[in-house]
Formats: sequence, structure tokens, C-alpha cells
Amino acid sequence: MCDALLTRRQLLRYGALVAATFPLAGGALATRARAAGPAVPMNLELVTVTDTSAVITWFTGDPTTLDEFGRPAPVAAPGRVLIGTSPLALEVVGAHEPTAYHHVEVTGLQPGTTYSWRAESGGLPALPTGISNPGLKGLSVPLTAPPAFTTQVTPPGRELGRVAWLNDLHFGETVSGLILGNDALPGGGLPPGFAVDPDDPYWRFMSQAAVEEARARGCTLLLANGDVTAEARPAEVTEARAALDRFGALGGVDHLSPGDASRYFVTRGNHDRFHTGDTYASCVGSDAKDCFGDAFAASYEPGSTHFSVTVGDDRARYRFVGLDSNDATETGVLRQGELDYLAAQLDRGDMTIPLFHHPASGTLNSLPPGGDLQRADAEAFRALLSGRDNVAGVYAGHTHRNSRTTAAETGTVPYFEGGAVKEYPGGYTVVRLFESGYLVNFYKSASPEARAWSERSRGEYLGLYPYYVLGELADRNWGYDVDARVVTRPSATPPGAAPAGGSGSAPGRTGTGGEQGVEGVLAATGGSAVAGAAALGLLGAAAWASQAARA
Repeated sequence: MCDALLTRRQLLRYGALVAATFPLAGGALATRARAAGPAVPMNLELVTVTDTSAVITWFTGDPTTLDEFGRPAPVAAPGRVLIGTSPLALEVVGAHEPTAYHHVEVTGLQPGTTYSWRAESGGLPALPTGISNPGLKGLSVPLTAPPAFTTQVTPPGRELGRVAWLNDLHFGETVSGLILGNDALPGGGLPPGFAVDPDDPYWRFMSQAAVEEARARGCTLLLANGDVTAEARPAEVTEARAALDRFGALGGVDHLSPGDASRYFVTRGNHDRFHTGDTYASCVGSDAKDCFGDAFAASYEPGSTHFSVTVGDDRARYRFVGLDSNDATETGVLRQGELDYLAAQLDRGDMTIPLFHHPASGTLNSLPPGGDLQRADAEAFRALLSGRDNVAGVYAGHTHRNSRTTAAETGTVPYFEGGAVKEYPGGYTVVRLFESGYLVNFYKSASPEARAWSERSRGEYLGLYPYYVLGELADRNWGYDVDARVVTRPSATPPGAAPAGGSGSAPGRTGTGGEQGVEGVLAATGGSAVAGAAALGLLGAAAWASQAARA
């Protein structure tokens, strides 16, 4: 590393970068850069905490050399993690050779145990990304890397299986991070986007990493929950199908027992909707063509675009019911036929998790609202669930963020939105199913290409993207207690399963999850009115674009 001090011009340039991109730690980063030279460890994130492991990532970059988006240029540096049950007795783990994209998975931890830790590069502690807690109403603290965490505890009973949740793969996309596309503008639109490398597109290697890693972590069922493609063109649908086939066979069963061959199922997102035009002429349909449904027909019950599959055995099992939150004319809808199908599946009595692309909790997901399930359909969906006690959760995508919320009508039932596969945070979710509950853990994809792209794409939306999509630790790692033992019929009492507490609790918070409102966005930008207004404006424009796409 270089020990030379930065010039005044370099400091001013870096100070502007820090103010725009690291609103919580600008002064500390500037001081660190001046002391350390070009290799500055930053963007530290405690991504995953399970019962026996933790995943920690960070980046080393040169703040005096910026790329075209104003981000620090990557600089390779050695790294390591120090961890222990006492802050005074930390042991070195995960020491590795120089890289700019650090990814350490610490294993062999004890369940229900509190650990202190830190990450270093070149002898310097890495600084965390500043993400605020919406519950603190404007008080911003760096929660992406708390100095201590507590490992999860598995729910009592046998493990029944592992399921991978993936969403927003966007096969065929040409630019990432756009609200409005315009080739005449720098970066292809507003805000400036990140163009794909046609020879090595990010959606290809990000999806490949997620699929391969999910299988390596023991998942035998994969659920790809919408926006599998960019625009459901025949070529991108074909490639997406081939990529997912590497996990296992598409559909074809209604139950998976321990030891069965791997299977995957898909739902349709708004990008996978019906299309018109010559590009789609070879696909099924009269005017609007359903290329997506054509390619993934084996995922669905005949004549439909929904499915139901159980995981477990004769003593305990979970049911996953995939629905289509689109029809031939609109996206973000859940028509009566889909609700009737869900009702019939709930009547079978298994602990059930419905999944579809658009969020339906009623919590503010986009600012202003516009990216969720249409209001009347969301209310009808929640009303259907409210009379059941065998609803174990609801899984959505679309927002590209990790978030866990609840709805008034359904008590403690968690509504989970998963981070996107194709861009920052760039990963997948593993759900471990037990007789008396389940544990959820989000993982960043760890291949070298995935690490580099995830770090680069965090600069989307003028550097504000992490403040919206990463989520809090308890949005990415949590548990929920339910009784999955086979019952003959559901009761009509309102849902009230205990939130993850003693068994399967996520570090930091149990219960309702992290609602995101206007105060949360302002808090996420360090309380800055300028940054908060920028976040609101960008997300509002995204909602407008989403509504326009429905028309």
C-alpha cells in the first residue's frame, strides 16, 4: 500500500464522493483514506447469520481513482475476520489472499451464542455501509455490521427439507438500474444505468451462481418467483429455462420427500407478462403471446399458471402454492380464479406458504405506492388468509429488496420480499423447514464474478440503492414457529403463530419485521433532506414507471 498523503484536490474530490455515497461515515472514510492510501476497506456487511455460520462481505477500493459512476476503483488487499465470544479474545478466521471483493463464511459457530467480531484488510478495520433502522424514526446507525450478533436456534423437531427462493433474475436485460430508458442519455436513461457486457452478461453469471450455490447448500426445491426474464422474448426464456434446469427438473410432481430428486417451479412476474409484436409470433396466444407460459408449462397444473407442491413426509409437511399476479391484460393483479385455487389448497390443511411476484401485505413498499398488488386484489387476498390458521408466510419479489412485514388482517404471518438475484444485493434465500417452524437466510452469491458485479451495482440509483434493498439483518435472517405436523383440516381461528423467539429468532429483532415508510427512507439517507428527497423522487418515479407498464 501507498503511504503518501492525498493531495488537497484528491481530498476534495473524495469528500464529495463520501457525502453523496456514504452519508453516515464520510468523515471516518476520509480520514481512513488519508491514513491508508488507496486501499480503503469499506462497505462492510454482515449478510447472513444462521445457527452455525455467518457470512461477511466488504470491499477495498481507491477513493482517489473513481470510475464513471463516481465509485472507488477496486484495489486488491488481503483480508481476514476476527471472531470470538468475548471482544477481548478474538480469533482469526477466513484469512485470504488479496482481493477487492472480500467474502468470508465463518462456520463451526454454536447455536444461540453471541459473538463479537471485526473484519480487516491490510491491518485496517473495514467500515460498514450506513443503513438506518426505520423504527428509530430518523436516527441513523450503521446496522449492516453490528459489533456483535447472536446465532439462530433451530426449531424443535426434524428437518423436513430445504427450499431455495429466487426472484428477479431478468434474463435478457441490457441495462441495470434504470427507471426510464433513453439511449440518448449517459448510462442509457435515468438515473444512469449499468450496461450489460454482451459477452458476459451479469444476469447469466448471477443466476448461474445462485442456482449452483442453492443446490450446494442442500436445497431440493427451487422457487423462482417472477421476473425470470427481461421481456419474455423467446431467446431469453429459452436461456432462463436452461439455466434453471441445472438445478433439477421443472415441475412434474406435487410432493417432494427427503431424498427425492431436485425440482423447481416458477411464477410469472410483470416482466414475464404477455407481449405483442413480431418478436413473439412463435409463442402461444391469439393477439398477446405468452412465451413465458409456453416455455414453463410443466411448472403448472394443466390449463393454468399456478401450482401446488408439498415438502416433507407423512408426519409433517409444508405446502407452497404459486400464483400468477398477472393476467393477459394487466400486471399486479390476483384474479378470482387464483384466489379460488389458493382457497382449495388451504382447505387441504397443510401449513401453507403462498408465493407470487407482487407484494400484498399493504405495507408501503414503493414511494409513492404503485409497485404492489392492486389494492382491491391485495385486500381480497388478505381477507382469504385471515380466516385460516395454516398460513405459514407469504413470499413475494418485485421490489428487489429484503423485507419482512406483517398485515393487520393476518396477525404475525410474515410477508417476505427477497433481494434480487441479478444485481445488488445479488443473491438467493435458503429456507430450512422443520416440524415446528422454519429458518430463513439470505446469501449473497459468492462466485468471483458475482462478488464484483454485486459491489459495482450497489452504485445504482445514484448510490442510494443499498439503503432501500439490503434490508436489516432481521429482514435477511429470521425464523417463524409453526406446527407443520399433518392435520386433517384447518380451523377457522385467526392466525396467530408465535414469531421467531426462542427457536429460530433472528439477531436484532423478532416479530413484525421492518416496515419501510417515508420516515424510513429519510432515516436511510442519514436524515439528509436532500438525500431523502432524492430517494423519494427516484422511488416515486419507479412507481410511476411501474404503473405505466401496466397500461
